Amino acid sequence: MNERVEQSDKRQDRCNQYLSSQLLTPRSDIAEKRGIKRELLLESEKLCGIKNVYEKSDKTFDDVAEAAKSVAELVRETLYFRSTGNFSSPLEAVNIAKDEAANCYGHTIVASECLEKLGIEHFISYANQHTFITLFDRSSNRSFIIDVLTEELRCEMTDAIGFDGIDPIEQLYCGELRANSTLYTDLLLQKLPSSVNRSNFVARREWLMFSDGMKYRDGYGRNARLQMLTLPSIPGRLLLLDEYNARIDQLNGRYKEAADKIVDLSGIYLDVDSRNDLREVDKLCRGLIEQGSGDLAIQAASVVNDSLLSGDSSKNRLFLPDVMRKVAKHDRDINLLNEAIRLYKEIINSKPKYDSLAVGKLRAAEKLLRSIKTTGEIACDATCGKISE
Repeated sequence: MNERVEQSDKRQDRCNQYLSSQLLTPRSDIAEKRGIKRELLLESEKLCGIKNVYEKSDKTFDDVAEAAKSVAELVRETLYFRSTGNFSSPLEAVNIAKDEAANCYGHTIVASECLEKLGIEHFISYANQHTFITLFDRSSNRSFIIDVLTEELRCEMTDAIGFDGIDPIEQLYCGELRANSTLYTDLLLQKLPSSVNRSNFVARREWLMFSDGMKYRDGYGRNARLQMLTLPSIPGRLLLLDEYNARIDQLNGRYKEAADKIVDLSGIYLDVDSRNDLREVDKLCRGLIEQGSGDLAIQAASVVNDSLLSGDSSKNRLFLPDVMRKVAKHDRDINLLNEAIRLYKEIINSKPKYDSLAVGKLRAAEKLLRSIKTTGEIACDATCGKISE
């Protein structure tokens, strides 16, 4: 009980701390070029100016969108873009102030914090490993995208969103941890000015669609349909921080630290689009197994399994039993292998048609079970279900 209270207190502390609290604007290169003094972003004259204009407006949805666009441009003048790599710093206030750089996660979080200061309701959305701000108007059913990194993608996206009956905001108000919808990026790209070369535009922004090995062309169809997940602003920011910092730990071989950051994300892990094959969390689980932390690998896999969308019929549904099978092989754990076999059978029986991939994995697990039971060099410890030399 005390541990849960402590975790809750830590989450509340994080909610009260802004990533941008020490961030100065504009960037040092811009300040030097213009010969101006830098200010704390959240107290800056520019942010105050945006707020004053918004407060004096009628606060229509168009006014909200204009204020959000201005915030995005302010953040662009405050931070460089830098992709994530082994030498990236964790997303913390002191680091982002020092580096003056962040990936799309950092840009989105900072923009969200600025919008909160303006009192503007907004949401954080995620599609194909990219994140951005979204705005929704319940009275008119209009929606707006604010991609901080791309001026052309700060535009209305009402026609580019699809959902099954319940719009994203209604899903959240009905109690869903995240809203699920489809982002049709080919429709979004139609809003680009005619002067923009779409092929070059997409080539520089690979998140906009999945590749089919060809250059961009109009009507990409399925490859331009992205799974878009949407969360309220504060939970969304905390989730981005956890997933980003877990990624940094993983890149540097700190697998246990990475797993600790995502084991509480059951049902809301973001990178579950089947076309990304769970590559990042698969690397994490493999690293954990190699380090002998099979229990943590299974916890991480369970988080992902609980985060799969209902109706997901991709091979992602096999991820949890796959990890169990790998841990069981490493640890020679018969009970765990039996549980993996049970899950494979449950998945196979849930589908109306023959699934060769699932059946093949089931047979591999059953073969492994027979092997470790019958190998003469190994004896089974019946008391714990593990195999010992």
